[in-house]
Amino acid sequence: MKDTVVSQLNPQPYHSPSRLAVGQPPIGIDIGGTKINAAVVRHNPATGEDELISLLNSPTPTDSETFLNTLVDMIQKLNAEHSVSAVGISTAGVVDSIHGRILGSTGNMPALKNIANLKELLEAKTGLPVHVENDANAAAYGEWRCGAAKGSQNMFAITLGTGVGMGIVFNGQMYRGSHFYAGEGGHIAIAHKRERKCTCGRWDCWEAFASGTGLQITAEQTLEAAPETAQQEFKAKYCENGKVTTYAVIAAWKDNNHIGQQIIDDWHNHIAVGLSSLINVMDPDMIVVGGGLAQFVDFELLLERTRERSMSDAFQLVPAALGNHAGIVGAAYLALESQPEPLA
Repeated sequence: MKDTVVSQLNPQPYHSPSRLAVGQPPIGIDIGGTKINAAVVRHNPATGEDELISLLNSPTPTDSETFLNTLVDMIQKLNAEHSVSAVGISTAGVVDSIHGRILGSTGNMPALKNIANLKELLEAKTGLPVHVENDANAAAYGEWRCGAAKGSQNMFAITLGTGVGMGIVFNGQMYRGSHFYAGEGGHIAIAHKRERKCTCGRWDCWEAFASGTGLQITAEQTLEAAPETAQQEFKAKYCENGKVTTYAVIAAWKDNNHIGQQIIDDWHNHIAVGLSSLINVMDPDMIVVGGGLAQFVDFELLLERTRERSMSDAFQLVPAALGNHAGIVGAAYLALESQPEPLA
């Protein structure tokens, strides 16, 4: 395969010089519920920048054997072309990143349920050192290393999608907590009257309000409370088969429909409540917001609503810069940095 540069990544001024500039590059692999993406992350001495090259992708298999074979095949192809030094894996679920074990997988990743130690299995099959990381952690580290949070010292990144993911970097280190559960910001409680059941089984988690699913619930409740005529007009104009979806809400919002405007305004308040609570605990200098729903965030409005609730206003709130490549980049860097320093 011919090398194709699919993204250029600016080095971090806060960090020590990138180890990518010396020796063999690492592979980053991002495992999603429907697709696996893999690429080599290397330093380009001509530009002084880091590059993502030879991007591969594959549907995510549902059975463990095919899943492992797919990962091994990707790694072997990239290693044959680039002679890599290590492999970083970004995956959903609770991950023991020290031992490479998946402590808790998600429902959309059935292949992981029967894999006791992903790191051990891949190292045995490829002969390369492997580092396994939670996907939100890897994405946050990628943004900190090469993306929107470059130059920051303490940051966290959230992803707004079907759920709410989060990763934390403090004092230049990935923060995972004592039992690898740190960064589950989507499951802080923002209400106390059992208003909404979360997918985790608990009540009133931030995710149940700020995620795409939460936005849809807010839309349904707002529409139900509206006058009958307004409901009918909204559904006739924006809802296919009368079904209220996030797409319908966004279309109404863009059309300056008053119900759509109210729903999105409430959604920004929901996001701001969670962000301000996290800011008051962690006092970061940078917050990065990414995920599929980030394109619909009014960052000026969100910053205003968040500052209203925060003890500090000395932080930046910015959109993510690396898009779908953040997990690949973060995993690759973490894999490289988990290896011993080369001898001088």
